[in-house]
Amino acid sequence: MEDPPTSDSQPPPDSEPVPPPDDASPPETPPATTDKPAGGPAKPSAEPVDLSKLPPPTTPAVAPAAASGRGLQSGWYNGPWPAPGIKPVESTGSAVGRTIVMSLTALVVLFGLPLLLLLGLIFGLAGVGLATAGSQEQADSGLFREYVAGDRSGSTRLVSVPVIGGILGEDRGGGGFFATAAGVTYGYSIKDTLLELADDERVDGVLLELDTPGGTIFGSKAIADGVAEYQARTGNPVVAYVSGISASGGMYAMAGADEIIADHGTLIGSIGVIFGPFVHYNDVVATDGGLFGGGVTTEGGIDFEFLTAGRNKDLGSPYREMTPEERKILEESLDDAYGEFVTHVADGRGLAEREIVDDLGALIFGEQQALSRGLIDTIANRDEAHQRLADLAGADGDDWRLDRSVVGPPGLLDLLINGATDEAPPTGELPAMCTGTAIMLTYHGDPADLCAPLLAATVAD
Repeated sequence: MEDPPTSDSQPPPDSEPVPPPDDASPPETPPATTDKPAGGPAKPSAEPVDLSKLPPPTTPAVAPAAASGRGLQSGWYNGPWPAPGIKPVESTGSAVGRTIVMSLTALVVLFGLPLLLLLGLIFGLAGVGLATAGSQEQADSGLFREYVAGDRSGSTRLVSVPVIGGILGEDRGGGGFFATAAGVTYGYSIKDTLLELADDERVDGVLLELDTPGGTIFGSKAIADGVAEYQARTGNPVVAYVSGISASGGMYAMAGADEIIADHGTLIGSIGVIFGPFVHYNDVVATDGGLFGGGVTTEGGIDFEFLTAGRNKDLGSPYREMTPEERKILEESLDDAYGEFVTHVADGRGLAEREIVDDLGALIFGEQQALSRGLIDTIANRDEAHQRLADLAGADGDDWRLDRSVVGPPGLLDLLINGATDEAPPTGELPAMCTGTAIMLTYHGDPADLCAPLLAATVAD
C-alpha cells in the first residue's frame, strides 16, 4: 500500500499542478463504529481504515503570487482578489501616474476655474466696451470721436478737445495711456488735433475743455497757436470751458478763445512765469548716496565745486550761490517770457498790459473774481457751455451734435481700463523738469505734483 501524500510533498519541478474538477466532491467517509458497553466508555472500532480511500489533504488558500512558489506552498485560489489578509503592492509607474493625475486635478481646481472666471469677466467687459464704443466714428482726418451731447443726427457738428492735467510740450517717447492716466497733456498733440479739425469741413466749432494747472511755456503756447490757426483757417468759433482750474499755462492756452466759460467753483489766473528749481547748500560737510538715496550734511568745513570749461557752465549747482551776472541773465529771460505771456492774455481778453502786471499779477482767482477782472466771459455749467458753442456755430435750436476727440480706436486693454489710445507705453523718458534740471514754467503749484505721476507711470513700465 502506498503512503498517502502529505502537505509537505512538492510537485515535480517541471510539472504543472492539475486543478481538481469543478464537480469533484470528497468521498463519503464511513462513520466510525463504536461499541459502547453499558456503564463503560466507548471503545473504538477495531476495523482498520483504508487510507487509500481518504481524500487528499486540502492546500491552504494562498494568493496567486504564492501559487508561483515565491516563499509559499503552491496551490490554486479562485476567491476574490486581493485575498483576505494580503495587501497588494502598487507598481512605481502606477504611483507616478496617479500622482500626476492628482496634481493636474488640483491645478485645474486651484487655477483653472479662477482663470475661466477671469476670462469670462474680461470678455464680458470687452463686450460692454464694444457696445459703448459703437458711438465712436473715424473722421476723414483720421481722428476718432465719441458722442458726448446733443442730437446724434444733428446737422451742426461740434468737437470737444480736452486739455487735462499738466501741459508738457511734445510726446517724444510714447506717453500713451499711462501719460493720460497720470494727468498729462502734450501741447503739440493738441495743436495737431486742432489743425486736423480745421481740415474737416464737417466741423462747425470747437470746445476746448480745460482742467489744468499749466505746465511748460512751449507746450502752452503750442495750444494757443493751434487755437489761433484753427480760427484763421475756418472762421469757426472756439469756446473754452473751464471745470476745476485753468491757471498759468492753461490761461495762456485759452486766452485767444472766442469766449471763456468757467463752471462754478473754478480757479482762473496765475499769469506769471517761474524758473527753477535752483538749490543751494551752504557749507557742505558731506554727501551720502546711501542705500536709499541719502542726503547732504551742511554743518560747514568743506568746500564743494565743479571744474568747468566755459564761464557759468555750472549754473544751477546746489553747492554754490548764483553770481550777480547769472541772476541778471536769468531774470532777463524770465521777463521776456512773462512779457510775451502778458501780451498774449491782454490781446486775447481785451485788457491793458499794465492792468495785468499791476493789478492782476500772478494771483489766482475764483470764477466771480475772474469774471469781474475780465479773465472770463461768463459763469455757466457744462450743458450751458455746449449750447453756447452751438449758438456761436449757427445751430438751429437743438439741431447740433457734440463729439469728443480721442486718440484712436479702443483696444481690449483700453476698454478694460477705460482708455482709448493706440500709443505705446512710456519708454522711460521724462521731461527735463522732472529730472532736476531747471526749466521755465507757466505752472501754478508745486511742479513736483506734475512729475510724481509721470515717475510712477515710468516705474510701472
